[in-house]
Amino acid sequence: MTQPSSLLSNSTGLTRSLQAMLICAAALPLQAIALDQQQLDHLAHNLQVSYKLVDNFETHCEDGQTKGNCYLANLTLSMPEDFAATDWQLYFSHPRPIDWEGSTEFDISHINGDLHRLTPTAEFSGFSGKTLVVPLKAAHAFVSESDIMPNYYLVSEGLAPRVIESTKEQRDEQSDLIAVAHVEPFILPKQYLRSPDDSVAQADAAYLYQYHQTLHPQQSSNADESNPTRIIPSISDAAPNGHWLDLSKGVELPQDPELAFATGQLQQAGIQHSPQGIPLTLSFSDRLAPEAYSLQITDKGIDIHAGSKTGQLYALISLWALLDKPGLKVHTGSYQDAPRFAFRGLHLDVARNFHSKEMVLRLLDQMALVKLNKLHLHLADDEGWRLQIPGLPELTEIGAYRCHDPDERRCLLPQLGSGPHRDTQVNGYYSVQDYKDILKYAKARHIEVIPSLDMPGHSRAAVRAMQARYQHYMEQEDAGKARQYLLTDPDDSTVYQSIQYYHDNTLNPCLDSTYTFVEKVLREIKQMHQQAGLPLSRYHIGADETAGAWKASPACQKLMARENIAEAEHLTAYFVEKVTGIVNQMGIMAGAWSDGLSHVEPDKLSPRIQANIWDTLYSQGHNRAHDFANRGWDTVLSLPDVLYFDFPATADPKEPGYYWGSRSTDTFQVFQFMPDNLPAHAELWPDRLGQPYAAKDTTPLAEDAGITGIQGQLWSETVRHDSQAEYMLYPRLFALAERAWHRADWELDYVAGREYGPKTSHFAPSARTAQLQDWQGFVRQLASETLPRLAADEIMFRLPPPGGKIEEGKLYANALWPALQIEYRTDQGPWQSYQSPVSVRGEVEIRARLPGFKRSSRILRVASHAK
Repeated sequence: MTQPSSLLSNSTGLTRSLQAMLICAAALPLQAIALDQQQLDHLAHNLQVSYKLVDNFETHCEDGQTKGNCYLANLTLSMPEDFAATDWQLYFSHPRPIDWEGSTEFDISHINGDLHRLTPTAEFSGFSGKTLVVPLKAAHAFVSESDIMPNYYLVSEGLAPRVIESTKEQRDEQSDLIAVAHVEPFILPKQYLRSPDDSVAQADAAYLYQYHQTLHPQQSSNADESNPTRIIPSISDAAPNGHWLDLSKGVELPQDPELAFATGQLQQAGIQHSPQGIPLTLSFSDRLAPEAYSLQITDKGIDIHAGSKTGQLYALISLWALLDKPGLKVHTGSYQDAPRFAFRGLHLDVARNFHSKEMVLRLLDQMALVKLNKLHLHLADDEGWRLQIPGLPELTEIGAYRCHDPDERRCLLPQLGSGPHRDTQVNGYYSVQDYKDILKYAKARHIEVIPSLDMPGHSRAAVRAMQARYQHYMEQEDAGKARQYLLTDPDDSTVYQSIQYYHDNTLNPCLDSTYTFVEKVLREIKQMHQQAGLPLSRYHIGADETAGAWKASPACQKLMARENIAEAEHLTAYFVEKVTGIVNQMGIMAGAWSDGLSHVEPDKLSPRIQANIWDTLYSQGHNRAHDFANRGWDTVLSLPDVLYFDFPATADPKEPGYYWGSRSTDTFQVFQFMPDNLPAHAELWPDRLGQPYAAKDTTPLAEDAGITGIQGQLWSETVRHDSQAEYMLYPRLFALAERAWHRADWELDYVAGREYGPKTSHFAPSARTAQLQDWQGFVRQLASETLPRLAADEIMFRLPPPGGKIEEGKLYANALWPALQIEYRTDQGPWQSYQSPVSVRGEVEIRARLPGFKRSSRILRVASHAK
């Protein structure tokens, strides 16, 4: 919000009257001082806040709720002049509940989720131009600057809350990245490692230089370098014959609305529709799988045979990708292609932080161009409900917004650094029309949208919205309407805390009104799908991370006695069984996360269910995947080790993202994933602490069982902007598409019962060489075709920083992708192009750019080392 001009007109930002008030205030007893709006605005504008992680290694918590490992941090507050008023509170998001604070002048209390409140105590003596340090401890460790949330804000009774200026996000002009400004850099091992046992190598310039060298095979594949048919994803069987077909005079493009997306791409590339142009024929073949196609290009025309309209669309997309766009010509030959998996998906979380309809539409375009066919849209969680439901306006009027409203009658409490105001980009929802627009857009691209509204845990937005509805109708003395969709038992005295530190985020599975709510929401969503022409065939209920709720719920005690349920923990299975039954009765296939399904007796579920496996491989997650696949369930790999795109791309504190399952997930790691042989990855990468692990195949995959597909995940706890979402998605999404569509020749076949680990060598050097040659072809296509297309469309993507080292006064640098342009500068001077080792003096920094485009990667400093 704009500050009054009088507060910005001089060095202190104070009017004379305000100066006088503060001087007088300093002489008054602390309890007598009260702020007005101008003073609160001044404090918000001038208070300097910084957060410094001190130590992850030697800190322990013993006094509070946490027992064991903690980290120590300092929260620092300072003002450039006297400010003694105490009638204010500072609210802020913190990744974990603060277990202890060591200040006598401030108290910190945990409110709910990640929201905390700092309050001056009777010992507070004012700022007086000095710096006040608040030591604090919280559980576990943190190693990423993005853990620290922005938008700390000030509150005083009767005044409008104000965001503290020094805690707002800032955008870097060179890389276009957004970061929190008040976190101090992590420069010591005890700051960027979890513990002394953490062996994760930090991705500084020297490490990246060595890493990039390992990804370039000693002998490049000449065949791959000259391969004109290497597209993303790869074509299974491409046989060009060395000739060209000129399409510059037009093509007889199909005028089928179901193929309009692909023909539109060809026309945007410059191919004109002409009935007198190159003939293009389409036909169906019973011998081809539904999404498979055969593309025959001769000097006489183009013939497409496919198993369905979707196969025809994919053939046209491949024709577009094969096109030499400057010359409007294409290699003649025979191209046979079919997908590896029927399920090729991406999960997008718009609940934690909202992402615009326009961003979703851009994403659907990119998914279609690389033949991904499922968008798992995560529409509700603790922090937000993002879909308008007719008849339940509270879900979006309250549940779609976070602001400072302690009673939560207008909005939810601020979380994840959202700040105190409703009008921010992290708030919002899709109207019924917005959602139908998304569905129609997806249908035109042959993409299925799988809505997800997490239940019974992760449901705080729904719980609080329906609680507000309950209070509203109770005030009107309409108890029937008040209880119609109530999701909690008013008499439940259970004290619990979810894994995200909420104490009120779980639906009560023992209330009839809970299932009335579920049925109402499902009916409305199903109708939206029908009206959009994209029938609802899958619905994901979530069913993960349910806290120990309901133990003291009278409603649950009655239900447990009636249903002969021995323990309250078994109520999660009861809920999953009942809700999947509701979904199935509507003719819809239910989906759920693997932990929720693990508590359910298989014979109580429909034989058709989608199970998303989110166990880590280093925790033997392959056994869970094999177990569920052996049950005949649609088993979709969603493994955090490799498929969580909200994790950092490299182990650098400045790379954003959570990291509980993987400290580093770059594009190459996704590219080398072998979905058909999960245990084998114990030979390819370590666990989250950089330690080797062994994979024991104790639950072998049955011969008649298999994986249904793979799904990338973008959770949005640290992703507050559309551009940040795209930075995390691209280019990893293209490696996901490569592995979902195409099985590479270098992948290891699965052998039941085989063990993998640091002492085995089943992945032979010849397979590694083939893999790296395949990688070179992939990144050439990525850098020459795919990313320039994104840049031209102003879609954000990550540019990997180069590696570099200085030996004997010379700078040596390399890039993850050979096509990237490396630049360097010394002592903050002008940027220069790096071509080959060059003599340097002083402080050296490097960055990478895509040729022809302005934006750069993050800048890395290169340390000098003697040879």
